[in-house]
Amino acid sequence: MTTTHDSERAEQLTMLRESALSFATKESPLNRARALRQQMPGYDRRFWNALAEQGWTGLLVPEPLGGYAQGFAEMAEVAAALASQVAPEPVVPVLVFAGRLLAHAGATELSARLLSELAAGRTLPAVAWQEDVTGAKDRPGQAATRLERQGDSLLVHGGKRHVRPGAGADGYIVSATGPQGLALVWVPADASGLTLSSQPLADGSYAAQLNLNSVRLPASHLLAEGAAAAAALTRAYDETLVLASVELLALVRSMLAMTQDYLRTRIQFGKPIGSFQSLQHRTVDLLIQQELTASVVTQALALLDDPAADASARSALASRVKSRASDAGLQVAREAVQLHGAIGVTDEYDLGLYLQRALVLAAWLGNGNQQRRRYANLTQNATAQEHA
Repeated sequence: MTTTHDSERAEQLTMLRESALSFATKESPLNRARALRQQMPGYDRRFWNALAEQGWTGLLVPEPLGGYAQGFAEMAEVAAALASQVAPEPVVPVLVFAGRLLAHAGATELSARLLSELAAGRTLPAVAWQEDVTGAKDRPGQAATRLERQGDSLLVHGGKRHVRPGAGADGYIVSATGPQGLALVWVPADASGLTLSSQPLADGSYAAQLNLNSVRLPASHLLAEGAAAAAALTRAYDETLVLASVELLALVRSMLAMTQDYLRTRIQFGKPIGSFQSLQHRTVDLLIQQELTASVVTQALALLDDPAADASARSALASRVKSRASDAGLQVAREAVQLHGAIGVTDEYDLGLYLQRALVLAAWLGNGNQQRRRYANLTQNATAQEHA
């Protein structure tokens, strides 16, 4: 039964969707994304300020810290609108992964300040958690990077890979192994001993590899450690999987709409090629992929916004939705190129922007195969605990 509150929220989400789509279409046309490709740092800080002026950088931040304390459904509308225009700004890596990790890590003076600056658009934090540890790409909580305590200081040694955003970030939430187990440490971008190398991605954006050579930090830069740090990282990771899937779904919708328009206007043998039955069947297959992905994304967003949700159920569903969205994004991208023919592989044609972004997002945080493996491990562990 639909309540008045549900109706009001649905109306608010519709208004936010229309506002975000209008803003993204006007302020971030596709030629902007094209122009920013392979231009360090891969996005425009002035555009980020415009997002802050809209209030979107503070959507998930608590009100006492200058945010709006909205839900993931609201964040999803903004992320989807920007993804539909292939806007290169790292909205999900910063506002969801880093922002939620700061929120889950625990209330400290530093985390409160960083969240307040995040909401205002003044600080762009990034999460540096992946490295050469077996299984670490799809299983957060492992870190070869080391944290040592020396009096009132922290000393961090190690390296991180696939950090997004890389260049242009104001600092990094680094995972490390310390005396109490996993630790999360704030490392400012200008910290002595921190070096960064940028690596171009398929869509023209950049990731970074960090080298932490005896980086010395104040003890106050320790955000969380032990079980609390592991739980915070896992929860932020799960939430980010879902919002990355929202972006992939937006790409799928855009690629499918572009393909349908092309099939209706491309004339061959005196008729639109969209009238050919074989092409109609292929298009229907893509529509099925879109709707299946949309269904599980909606389910996952509802679970994220449920304060009583079980942590293991959240993790399993997050891996399920990322697996589905990654596979759908790649399948629709391949089929869209084939249905367009030769024009689909030219750099000047806008379909390529969506294809390249789908390649990056499908792999980020673990591709479909990796997420299916994580889902299997999570469900097997849950079953074993039930029968223990």
